[in-house]
Amino acid sequence: MRPLSIFANLDLDILEQINFQPTVQVFQAGDALYLQGEDSQHAYTIRHGLIKLNKTLANGKSQIIRLLRKGDLLGMDAFSQMPYNHDAVALTDIEVCRLPIEHLHDLRRSNDAIDTAVLQRWNRNLREAEDMMLELGAKKAPERLSSFLLRWCSGEQDNEWIDLPLSRAELGELLGLTLETVSRFLSDWKKRGLISETHQKIQLLKPDDLEEISNPRN
Repeated sequence: MRPLSIFANLDLDILEQINFQPTVQVFQAGDALYLQGEDSQHAYTIRHGLIKLNKTLANGKSQIIRLLRKGDLLGMDAFSQMPYNHDAVALTDIEVCRLPIEHLHDLRRSNDAIDTAVLQRWNRNLREAEDMMLELGAKKAPERLSSFLLRWCSGEQDNEWIDLPLSRAELGELLGLTLETVSRFLSDWKKRGLISETHQKIQLLKPDDLEEISNPRN
């Protein structure tokens, strides 16, 4: 986990001097790490599994706003001492490191490398949120869906099966599309041999074709 965590850039001798022991917690699929509106006292780093962040509006409608996986940091509302702004729910069985926020504040004050790492992770989260807003506002349905699949599977080998434990309805919720729209395009791409999917997994067979759909020339 260390290469993916906020401690990645610390030398081992410095890391060994830090009196900081995160608590490892295990959650089952469907469990909530925290809920929107709760006091934020901990941040979390994912060791294993996938998590979705849900935001509930005043009218009761819920929206998936992000998917997180191994190495991602969540619960960052705690750094500004504000209540959690969303629900964090396990999509699969997960392991997380629970990071007490007061201890993290002490580490940030005493170690510039950790302070920089936290700010970089925060900035990355903001950039990802901006990119998602742009896609939702500027891209058409097939462009949104193909962009998401390419981003989700980036860094993996072509034709490799990638975990994606979302229903088609949940994919639509994440991307601002209807269930019918998601189903129509995924079915069409399967027939054309662009993708393959099975229970909670997806495989990109022709990523170059998906890239053309994601960024049409005209």
